[in-house]
Amino acid sequence: MVILTEDLHSFTLESVHMQRIERFVVLMYSKTCGLATVDDARCHLFSTGSRSLENIPPTRAALFQHVKRSLLQVSFIWKQSTTCHQTIPVFHQWGWEHDEHSQVWLPVWTTLPDASKACALLLHCACTKGCRQNCKCCRADLHCTTLCKCKGGCLNNSEDQ
Repeated sequence: MVILTEDLHSFTLESVHMQRIERFVVLMYSKTCGLATVDDARCHLFSTGSRSLENIPPTRAALFQHVKRSLLQVSFIWKQSTTCHQTIPVFHQWGWEHDEHSQVWLPVWTTLPDASKACALLLHCACTKGCRQNCKCCRADLHCTTLCKCKGGCLNNSEDQ
């Protein structure tokens, strides 16, 4: 982490530092999970039914914003705490946004769109022997997904329906 605080501009979503942080966070949520990214771990932990939404890792976008805010505090605020004239960067580059109405800085939680738009994807069926009329997905006129018990490999996903 010391190397990261020396060269802050090397921290990107694709950097080795982000990969290591992601793996660490995955292990914090599941010691036996062999997945490397938090998004893969989220999908796995949620789809196996072993965890609720509150008990799965944050998204990669949310984790990235959180780490950027932490780096701002570590690398600029605390590292220069004994300096008379501190050099502080523009906050909006480090996971913060300025609210013009209240005139305060607010954290950027994620750059992803609102999850409520994708809630239909969370619908899943419990069909085990091919999906028929009682299938929740069929009734909602949706294709089965990997969250379904059939894992999306049923007739509901065929093109000739």
